[in-house]
Amino acid sequence: MDVLIQDITIKENGKWYFGQAEMFRRQILNVLATNLHRNPDGSYYIQMGDDENPVIVEDVPYLATGIMENEKPIKLAFHDLQEMILDHELKLYFKGDVPYITFRHEADTRLSRGVYWKLSDYFEFREEEVFIVPPK
Repeated sequence: MDVLIQDITIKENGKWYFGQAEMFRRQILNVLATNLHRNPDGSYYIQMGDDENPVIVEDVPYLATGIMENEKPIKLAFHDLQEMILDHELKLYFKGDVPYITFRHEADTRLSRGVYWKLSDYFEFREEEVFIVPPK
């Protein structure tokens, strides 16, 4: 009997799917996302122990959906419950009009519209490039 293996996909909107079913338990997404790795060819896989499973990533693997400005340093909250501390300058990348930052790999995190606009207070323009410079 053959076993049908379902693909894990991270859709362009940042939601994770197992086959056709959306994976909505954020704690499980957090475990998977923290074990997500990138191959030299740009493809992604989850590695837990000796087991590896490829992941189809339509755009990028991470989506910043929230910002905690009340805390110092500022933190970004991701769809998968990971957090990123903004204690250093970050380059902002654009694919068309969609903004991205670097979390683990260059331009691997898309910013939600709300996060982008809140971070715009910290933009510094240098010729053709834009940087996020958080307060000290």
